[in-house]
Amino acid sequence: MKRRSYLTTSAIAMSAFAGCFSDDPAQRSQDEEGVGDDTVDEESDVADDGEDVEEDDSDDGDSDDDGDDESADEEPGLLGTFDDFEDLGRWEILAGRFEADAERAYEGTQSVRLRASASEDQVRIRRPLPEPIDVREVAPALALATDDAANPVIQLQDASGDFFQFKQHVREGHPFVRRNFGHTAVGGDPDLSAITEIQVIDWSGDQEREFWIDDLHFVPRITEARVLIQFQGGFESDYTLAYPILEEYGLSASTFLATDRIRPDASMAGDRLTEAQVAELVDAGWSLGTVGARHQHLHQVEPERLESDLLSPLSWFAERGYHDAQYFAFPGGRFDQRMLDIVGEHYDLGFAGRHRAQAYATNPLTVTRISGGVDRRNLTAEQMIDAIDWTARYGGLTTITFYEMDDEDAAALEETAAHLSALVAAGEIELTTPAEIATEFVYRGDDGTTR
Repeated sequence: MKRRSYLTTSAIAMSAFAGCFSDDPAQRSQDEEGVGDDTVDEESDVADDGEDVEEDDSDDGDSDDDGDDESADEEPGLLGTFDDFEDLGRWEILAGRFEADAERAYEGTQSVRLRASASEDQVRIRRPLPEPIDVREVAPALALATDDAANPVIQLQDASGDFFQFKQHVREGHPFVRRNFGHTAVGGDPDLSAITEIQVIDWSGDQEREFWIDDLHFVPRITEARVLIQFQGGFESDYTLAYPILEEYGLSASTFLATDRIRPDASMAGDRLTEAQVAELVDAGWSLGTVGARHQHLHQVEPERLESDLLSPLSWFAERGYHDAQYFAFPGGRFDQRMLDIVGEHYDLGFAGRHRAQAYATNPLTVTRISGGVDRRNLTAEQMIDAIDWTARYGGLTTITFYEMDDEDAAALEETAAHLSALVAAGEIELTTPAEIATEFVYRGDDGTTR
């Protein structure tokens, strides 16, 4: 199968938001880069701790949504582009500045450039809706670009100002493409059947901020919760620490290999898996993917070696009979247009975004994931359990990513696995695989293609 290449002032006073929003130092820390080696994903973040708004503590903030995932025959009416930003008269500025930019667009003749100065703590725009919309079965997303870094938020608000919030990260070098947004916060008890306003926000603190948005669109929600446990780099700790724990609780995972670093056998020194260990994991139900041949951040790979680094793992898999491994995790979440084109042509799925609980993938090459940050390589049990419980409550797809593990990480995984297995047994959550995501949870639009 040939994979598709990717081409690419208000009536509401700001004081009304003072109780919910503020400078967000936790968010700013998430923008900081990791140590830069191949064991830390500098792009992934913690499990949405320190969000700008309080998480929903009501008994059932989503009580209207208890149905099955939408089938192809029963798609909600909002799917696809909702606002192409060709007419900015629908939008009002609440903070910062915004303007049309005819020189940079995802589609059509223009996009929207959003800016905040160092003296402004955010940029925020709103679109009041003439008639309420029902978003119980859909989730929003945007096409994004920046020359620096930004963390755009989409809020769907009801008449009371209660909201569902969705978030993503974009950085310099990323091409102007659709991005998947994670569901990160709930404010109050929003009536999802009657959303009256859409806001786009970025909290910038004391930093200047500039980014572009285009193509506000909706994709189907994943109403039945899915979790993917993913290990990146093919470290031997996947086998020695993670595998026994997950096996004890009847759970499986995926490991994304740096194929040039897989050892032929245990006699070769190194910290990566051996071929026999990979085979045993696959026999136990684990799935495979790759982080590239050498697990290097791709912007650091020599241009003449890029295609080989991206594609040689597919030959490695095929030579060993691993025919379901066409899944790529971008190291550090770094990618440009050429990288997306190559991966999109040869792989079924890519992982590069942030945040928990995404909906159907509007961009199957940038599926979201959560992981540790600069100070701690892997997530704590508390962080993982919080993300899992959120997903079980609100639905969506959450990918929990591990890098090389130590004993502390193993203890966190064991606590998390015990909690997760209980939710699986109770039917509140399901484990998923890259293959299921690629076949079941990619939004392909009315014409059957991704964009």
